[in-house]
Amino acid sequence: MPRHPASSSLALAGNAGRAVSLADVAMLAGVSPGTVSRALSRPEMIRPTTRMQIMAAVERLGYVTNGAARSLAMRRTMTIGAIVPRFGSSSFPTMIQALETRLAAHGYTLLLSAPEHKLSKEPAILRTLLERGVDAVALLGEEQLTHALPMLPASRIPFVLMWAPPESVNHAVGFSEREAAALVVAHLAALGHQRLGFIGGRTGDNARAQRRFHGFTVEVAKRGMTICEAAMIETDYGFEQGYAAMDQIIEDLDRADRPTAVVCGNDYLAAGALSALDRAAIEVPRALSIISFNDNDFASYLHPPLTTVRLPIREMGEQAGAYLIARLRGAAQPERVPLHVGLVVRQSTGPVFEGAIRRKPAKTR
Repeated sequence: MPRHPASSSLALAGNAGRAVSLADVAMLAGVSPGTVSRALSRPEMIRPTTRMQIMAAVERLGYVTNGAARSLAMRRTMTIGAIVPRFGSSSFPTMIQALETRLAAHGYTLLLSAPEHKLSKEPAILRTLLERGVDAVALLGEEQLTHALPMLPASRIPFVLMWAPPESVNHAVGFSEREAAALVVAHLAALGHQRLGFIGGRTGDNARAQRRFHGFTVEVAKRGMTICEAAMIETDYGFEQGYAAMDQIIEDLDRADRPTAVVCGNDYLAAGALSALDRAAIEVPRALSIISFNDNDFASYLHPPLTTVRLPIREMGEQAGAYLIARLRGAAQPERVPLHVGLVVRQSTGPVFEGAIRRKPAKTR
């Protein structure tokens, strides 16, 4: 049974002008100071009941670890740095939350930098994280390696690339964009679609947008299908951008060579596109099919519910965390293989319709 000193003794410790110590926590929890230390730095080594007992004592006493002293003793700061650009309308928060959860389970704190996309390659951002003494670094995509090398090898710390093809880049966790695009194009081909539009991210400086568009074009060509130039738009990822792009495509939907389906680079663009079509009273999927990538939480609640490729967004964060933990501990590293993708068919795609577009009655207010 744990030993519980009198509350007056605890009050004395708090009022004596000194900070609560590891020994105070150990005394209240009825364990040794070494057990408390391991519970705080390597929680997986301690039995759950003992760990809960220790954490209850930590909370009751308001104990805060002396981070500087622990870092000197362990030669580690127990922090992981991450650089993930454009944290707004994207799937990155889900991935980062999974990464942080995995790291926190092993006692690590995540230091996140979320710069504007155009600033994400600035060497100063990575240099700042390294100067703070992070134990490892997580980067988004292989394009960040240009400025990260030679800093990372010089620092001799582990790093991982998230959302990068593991078959082509070392230290990478990701999936096959070609496989994801093949699912989209095969689904549309099976429905009879031959002329496609595409609303995607800017490919000039975004490797993920480049791979997605390249996979799409390769699969379209393989099946003898056509990409309608007037319905091929690059833009920033977001609801507003998807709405504006579809507004532009709508102007040419009366042409005989119009697209019968539009592929959107992610669900945010697709949501905006569906809103523009709804505002224009164009029926989906009867007049135009819409399909996308990501399968964000809101995809099934759109009107109509969105057909989209489910990407392993959360799994990328989890596996990136597992990879870094394994590297930091010198353990066997998880095998790096492309993560699974799968098509989720909902009501935004349907058989091709070659007739003139009939607009549904405008909504009355």
